[in-house]
Amino acid sequence: MDTAEDPRDDILEKYRKGLVQVYTGNGKGKTTAAFGQALRAVGQGYRGCIIQFMKGRKYGEFLTAEKHLPNLTIHLSGLDSFVMRANPAPLDIELARRGLDLARQAIASGDYDMVILDELNVAADFRLIPLDDVLDLIKN
Repeated sequence: MDTAEDPRDDILEKYRKGLVQVYTGNGKGKTTAAFGQALRAVGQGYRGCIIQFMKGRKYGEFLTAEKHLPNLTIHLSGLDSFVMRANPAPLDIELARRGLDLARQAIASGDYDMVILDELNVAADFRLIPLDDVLDLIKN
């Protein structure tokens, strides 16, 4: 029997660490695309977690998931109001940082096969959370 290492092992090992997908842009559809990925994963028996930054109201997709998708956990990490980009409220900053803490916990726990950080880029762009913290989360 050949004991040589399969060259695909290196590629597979990278994916075991996780895959990062970024949906960005000015148009609509980013959250919808992320929810679509979550729905596909949950439909295959995987567990998912979505943390929605800068959102504080249960929208339709949240309500549907809560009712029909027990393998999908959603956390809201924001207020149900507009965030002032130039002068965010201290509570906006606190909630975004709590969301980042939730993200760290969700990823480190191993309880989820997929973790979606909805509007994370916007929260960093609005300086609600430090960009370095976001990069550390992705790298580690």
